[in-house]
Amino acid sequence: MIYKILSSYLTMFLLLIILAIGAAVGTFLENDFGNAYAKNTVYTSWWYQTLLFLSAFNLILIFVQLRKSILKPGPIFHFAFVIILIGAFITHHFGIEGTMHIREGQKSNTFTIENKQIVLPFFVELNDFTLKRYPGSRAPSEFNSDVTVIDVENAQKFETKIYMNNTLTYKGFKFFQTSYDEDEKGTFLSVNKDPGVIITYIGYALLFLGLILTLFDPKSRIRFLLLKLHKMPIAILVFTISVVPNLYSQQYNYDNYLVEHKENSKELAEELGKIIVQGPTGRMKPLDTQNKEVLYKLTGKGKWNGMDANQVVLGMFTRPEIWKNVYLIRVKTPKLRKLLNVDENQKLVPFNVFFDERGQFKFTEEAEKASKMAPSKRGTFERDIIQVDELLNIAFMSFRGMLINVFPKPDSPNNEWVNLPALFMELDTSELQKKSMSFLDKVYARDYQSAITDLNYIKNYQLNNGEEVIPSQSRIDAELWYNDMRIFIKLSVAYLLIGLLLVFYSLISMFYNKMLNPKVRIIMNSVVLILFLSHSFGIALRWFIGGYAPISNTYETMVYIAYSSVLAGILFFRKSIIGLGAALIMAGVFVFSAYLGEINPQITSLVPVLKSYWLSIHVSVITASYGFFGVSAILGFLTLIIYLLRNTSRPHLDVHIQNITYINEVTVIIGLILLTIGNFLGGIWANESWGRYWGWDPKETWTYISIIVYTIVLHLRFIKNIYSHYIFNVGTVISFFSILMTYYGVNYYLSGLHSYATGDPAPMPTWLYIMIGIIVVTIILSYNKRIIKNKI
Repeated sequence: MIYKILSSYLTMFLLLIILAIGAAVGTFLENDFGNAYAKNTVYTSWWYQTLLFLSAFNLILIFVQLRKSILKPGPIFHFAFVIILIGAFITHHFGIEGTMHIREGQKSNTFTIENKQIVLPFFVELNDFTLKRYPGSRAPSEFNSDVTVIDVENAQKFETKIYMNNTLTYKGFKFFQTSYDEDEKGTFLSVNKDPGVIITYIGYALLFLGLILTLFDPKSRIRFLLLKLHKMPIAILVFTISVVPNLYSQQYNYDNYLVEHKENSKELAEELGKIIVQGPTGRMKPLDTQNKEVLYKLTGKGKWNGMDANQVVLGMFTRPEIWKNVYLIRVKTPKLRKLLNVDENQKLVPFNVFFDERGQFKFTEEAEKASKMAPSKRGTFERDIIQVDELLNIAFMSFRGMLINVFPKPDSPNNEWVNLPALFMELDTSELQKKSMSFLDKVYARDYQSAITDLNYIKNYQLNNGEEVIPSQSRIDAELWYNDMRIFIKLSVAYLLIGLLLVFYSLISMFYNKMLNPKVRIIMNSVVLILFLSHSFGIALRWFIGGYAPISNTYETMVYIAYSSVLAGILFFRKSIIGLGAALIMAGVFVFSAYLGEINPQITSLVPVLKSYWLSIHVSVITASYGFFGVSAILGFLTLIIYLLRNTSRPHLDVHIQNITYINEVTVIIGLILLTIGNFLGGIWANESWGRYWGWDPKETWTYISIIVYTIVLHLRFIKNIYSHYIFNVGTVISFFSILMTYYGVNYYLSGLHSYATGDPAPMPTWLYIMIGIIVVTIILSYNKRIIKNKI
């Protein structure tokens, strides 16, 4: 009896549901009471570890009962989870992790674990600690420790550097850069020894191997579904699936200037955008690009009060006393807005409100404390204060002209270009200084037309003294064209319009059971292919311009998710109008959402932890899965719409429901494979960067929850007495909210739902309430139509 219970699918579902609910509760506990409290109460508690053990035991018993060969892809990746859990168990209970503190010129062979001293068989000596900060701010840019390892017993001595993504490994111990002393003369290093790492990595390897091989296994579920789709009549396949608030209302004393600047500075600002600037990372680019990055970074918008980015930045460094009182700095959390004494609904605030009457930053202590906190321990407020500190730094540098590195330094061995303040201190070029002062004076006096002459002199100076590093004119023109064309926002409109058209047409076709003209299908596929190629071109062009894979920030990942959605449509739904329509709608929604105010493109160097090749692999794989899950949610919702159309006189709709469900299941399987692989690739990245695979950060925890949720949806078919196509499609719609929570909610609304610790009630957005309402109504209305003659 006990064996039968432990080996049942119902037990599996019950365990997975409790694990998911427990982890979800843990994220809210972490937000309100801290990471340590959440770990002790949930994640590392005896009851949660017992549930994980029972889940692994249940998985083994199920496969024993099925008597399947463990050499097949399915058993391989399922048993890989058991191996990973064994490795995690060994790491958690037998691994050691602590902190070592060393002052410059001193050495240590001990580190601390919960007030207990552990002695190492060698010494680590700190030769030098270096810390670089962003100009005008106390926010650290990068820091590293130059150390010497001294092993007297084995007569070993060598020097090395420890910084993010560059660890020291010796005699089984790993050292990671963590923090530093306030006087910047000492370092804190995380030290760990992980006896379970080999077992864990073996589990990862088997997991990846099994998941990839299952795509090619002729007896796998996905191959079975694809074969079903392949055998469908073309006609059936075709029909089956065919189918801002005003933030600037406050009046200033500078209205006349702002109006005149808006109207008269357009030509000068356009020419200013064409000159070349040396970016913070050394990339040479048109100033137009950097100005757009600055404005997006500060406000989350492409324009401010009708002015483009070049006009705004031009005003900032020529009339800073005015622009410091302009509402430009984005603040996300109600708590910080309250501390600033501004309206809690005011998303943009002036630069000056962050400083007291003496010009001192009001939140120096909070920013220092947040910067020193481990990333996994930062709450929403801490993340916001760190970001605001960065935005203030960018605004400060813009007011001073410190980002305008447009003056080549003659005979510089590193081809260094300097900014406006450095021009008058480091360059001995009186004529250039004279022309630059003339330019500033004319813009200050609003003589914009005459200032163009001085700007042309600066352009010529660049060509004569910086030709070696200036990009080719064709590359400059390409970047300016990319900036002006706004490829992705135009694609989002096309995706939405065509996607809605295809879905509407397919629903009408299914309702009347009419055939689709083959020429229409060819035209439709051709249009989608053109859109996909345009999207590919946009990504490739952005990659070419930026010099790195465009997946490093929210905007770029949303564009990439949209790209994966369209790719899914072309690869798997090209014979299905409704499938293609769903893919296009999801792509349009993601790209369009990227322009709704949460864009955060990087204009400075990537933070040290992101300078890893694991970033490109991990982010690209995991965000691609979101595209597939998005398409699945839309297919599920459209299936519920078709359920509403069912009656005894339309039996052909049942065939369409079945076919769409097959396609939906394929989509979920591929999405879950990508999400699982991407999640564990992130574990490798985390372990190689800071010494732990998993820290129960809310972002990674909700990814784990999403994996569980979609695992439950895919395995519902094993409960024969409750499974139906209706249940599956409802599951795919509801499950997508776990993805929205993972991608969006954790960053912006987790603490807003209810924070007992801070009392910051940030309500959910209106669009989310509307979407939930529509889905709930559709599920309720379609429920009564789920059974008509046959349960499908």
